[in-house]
Amino acid sequence: MKYPKNESDIVVLSNKIISGLATHAADFPNVDPLPLSTAQSEYLTAVTAMETAKATYRQAVNTKNEKLATLNKTIKADLKQAEVDNLETPDNLYEIGWAPKSAPSPLLPPGQVEDFVAVTQGPGDISFKWNKPSSGGKATNYIIARRSEDSAGVFSPWAQVSTSFTNDCYLANQPRGVQLEYTVTATNPAGVALASNTVSAVL
Repeated sequence: MKYPKNESDIVVLSNKIISGLATHAADFPNVDPLPLSTAQSEYLTAVTAMETAKATYRQAVNTKNEKLATLNKTIKADLKQAEVDNLETPDNLYEIGWAPKSAPSPLLPPGQVEDFVAVTQGPGDISFKWNKPSSGGKATNYIIARRSEDSAGVFSPWAQVSTSFTNDCYLANQPRGVQLEYTVTATNPAGVALASNTVSAVL
């Protein structure tokens, strides 16, 4: 039989030993039950103290968080009033460790989408994923465009086939048996990025 590792199982075992020694003392003449009873009692007392300390700590954390919320609220109110008082002399805010509000930065058009690839392809359907632009402003959405090649090898104009707000897209009911090309372009209110690399497929 393996010695238990879980605390609760160890306590259960100690209870069984203490009970067994009390009932069958004659069978274990050289086992003194007192040290075990003392050790168990001290352990249970320590557990109670630990749980009490945990409760006290949780209460202390809650109290600290409440005081922090009050501190933040008071600081923000004071800073707001200080800004109002110094609308004509905003540099005075440096005297209290604050600073005038910076002029808002203009939103930049997003950069080019990176690593545009097809993830899955099936009869008439295809899914893509790509990495968000690593430069420029934050993209708000992505435009997926497609063009197809006719029997003479001439491609049609690019046409938007979907819009995505995440960096992946699934397209169903796509033309079958013809050469298709896809791109994705990041956009935001400031402008449109360069189109991504082209992905070719025949579905």
